[in-house]
Amino acid sequence: MADESIFDVREKPEYDPLEVKPKKRGRGQKRRIAGAICAVALVFALLITGAAAKNEIEKRRLEREQAKQPEIITVERLEKLINVSELSTFKAVYNGVAKVMSKDDPTETDYYVSYDSTVSAGMDFEKINIAVDSAQKRVIIDMPEVYITEINVDISSMDYIFINDKANASSVSGEAFKACEADVSEESGLRPEIIELAEKNAENILTALVKPIVEQLDPEYTLIIR
Repeated sequence: MADESIFDVREKPEYDPLEVKPKKRGRGQKRRIAGAICAVALVFALLITGAAAKNEIEKRRLEREQAKQPEIITVERLEKLINVSELSTFKAVYNGVAKVMSKDDPTETDYYVSYDSTVSAGMDFEKINIAVDSAQKRVIIDMPEVYITEINVDISSMDYIFINDKANASSVSGEAFKACEADVSEESGLRPEIIELAEKNAENILTALVKPIVEQLDPEYTLIIR
């Protein structure tokens, strides 16, 4: 009978077919995995770069198309530049002497009054007519009539020479002021150079307002003011 101490008899564990020990990855397999990850990252980088480049190209294309589309010269656009109801385009200083006749005897002079005044002339800019001739490439502006817009007599400048001492009363200043306004209104109407200078200044103002915009939108257009 054999000695049981000589032999180490142990129970063998039962085999579990579901228990599979993972295999150790070698260096070659690790390199293949790292290469695959790099390849995926490179593809994503190329996709992002390509999308950004495509967006930039599209943006530049749109900018070129917008640059090619010229802004159109319209009457409405030009009218917005001339948004003034009335503009005094010329102001003249006038020194005059008014003669005030007697109320009792219109053939007799009561007194003379000297004065300083300013006369303003201009036009109603709302009545300006603007036309755009696209075929002839012309912008035509027709100016309205120029007229005396304001007469301002400096009451503090009035000085009197009385022929009739009885006319030197407390109410003389109001009467004299009206006489001065009537005198300067009549005198300015007899001086056509005031209207002529106002017309010339109005033309210069319109040119300064409109011409730069017309040249910017389309330098081939001609501005005509008449």
